[in-house]
Amino acid sequence: MKIALRLIPLLLLLAGCQSHLQRVAYCKIGDWTAIGHKDGLMGEPANYATRKDFCDDHADQPAIADAAARYSAGWAHGNWDAWHALGSADGVQGTRSQFDLRANGEEIRKHKTPLNRAAYDAGWSAGNSRYWQNLGQKEGAEGKPLTQKDINRDHAAAAQLRFDDSAYTDGWRAGNRTFWSDAGYTDARNGTPDDEFRNRAAAARRAGVDVQEASYRAAWNAEIVNYWRNLGTKDATSGKEFGLRGREAKAKGLKIHEKEYRQAWETRLTEYWRQTGAEDGYGHPYQLEDRMANASRAGVFVIPATRDAYTNAWRQENARYCTPDNAFERGRGNIGMAVEVCAPVAQNQLKHAYVSGQDYEIAAAKHSDAVTAANDLANRVLDARGRLGRLEREMRVARDAKDRPNNEESAKQDRRREQERRELVDYVQRLERQFEDARRWVDRHDQQMQRLRREIY
Repeated sequence: MKIALRLIPLLLLLAGCQSHLQRVAYCKIGDWTAIGHKDGLMGEPANYATRKDFCDDHADQPAIADAAARYSAGWAHGNWDAWHALGSADGVQGTRSQFDLRANGEEIRKHKTPLNRAAYDAGWSAGNSRYWQNLGQKEGAEGKPLTQKDINRDHAAAAQLRFDDSAYTDGWRAGNRTFWSDAGYTDARNGTPDDEFRNRAAAARRAGVDVQEASYRAAWNAEIVNYWRNLGTKDATSGKEFGLRGREAKAKGLKIHEKEYRQAWETRLTEYWRQTGAEDGYGHPYQLEDRMANASRAGVFVIPATRDAYTNAWRQENARYCTPDNAFERGRGNIGMAVEVCAPVAQNQLKHAYVSGQDYEIAAAKHSDAVTAANDLANRVLDARGRLGRLEREMRVARDAKDRPNNEESAKQDRRREQERRELVDYVQRLERQFEDARRWVDRHDQQMQRLRREIY
């Protein structure tokens, strides 16, 4: 109901947001039926004169001769569509007609939207039919009997609400088919033989529910194939195989799909051996023989594709593991490197790359310390230069002062300042030398890091 209450105000809001450019575009197209339909749909009163004046100002050509008639026809259609949509929204909620409430709504009065009871009633009837169809479909899918229709008819009468017998029945029949399809799907997915249908059908008849054997069997036959595929996938890594499952299926009368089971079973085992090879390949020795010998304890099987799947995956991951870059990064992180699993011809290079990675981290730490020291010295140089500059300015001001007394005290002060200046100059020069040394250390460590990284190949 809330959706219905908001429909017309929303349409009016959209009308208010219609841009100037859109209006111009409609005028240039010259489709007066569309212009009228837009106004009617948005809840606006018919206003051909205003639209014509606007289009005369913005269109490249004058309005066609029957523009007024086209506009009026389009507007009538749009007004019908607006009220029909509102009635449909109310009807599908399962409520009685709300036309009077809508007609007296604030937005309708504000925009002076022309009323159209016939359109509203037609929309409400269509929506009401959909309401009963949806309810019938829901109750049919829940396995309720068609006699539920009588209960709903009584409820509708008590609420003074129109009941659509045909719509409810159509929906219920669709829901009833869904009920039986779901039952067939569920039984097949659980590995229940399709003769369970007899039990379900007997229970349904006792409850007065129509039986749809075709729907049940179509769903069961489609899903039983997936049951065997899923079972094969699961059994492949849980120590079971088709012989056991076939005997179990025969014992309970379940239809067997051996081909689909075996395909899924072998596909899962192939993937298992590929994954195992990949896991072993990254830093572990080639262990296929041990893996196959212990397959039964791991709940898996050795199949013809085992050796190729494991070996190819192991080689691929071993190649990714046994690279100078990987050895270098593992050395940087001080993570162990099992170089013995790599090709003998590459082991010395990998050991060198690993040690280089460790040395790189040591050099990186020294580089970081050197950068910190250089930055500290740079700040100290700036501070000392600032102090020296201030002192020299004070000396110039004192020397140039017109009222400066020419006596022994002034001379002593000049000598003290000059001594302080010389000491600051020496201090700045010493700091600058230290800063240059620190920068050279930064460069040395950086070059060492680059060399270590470069020489792993």
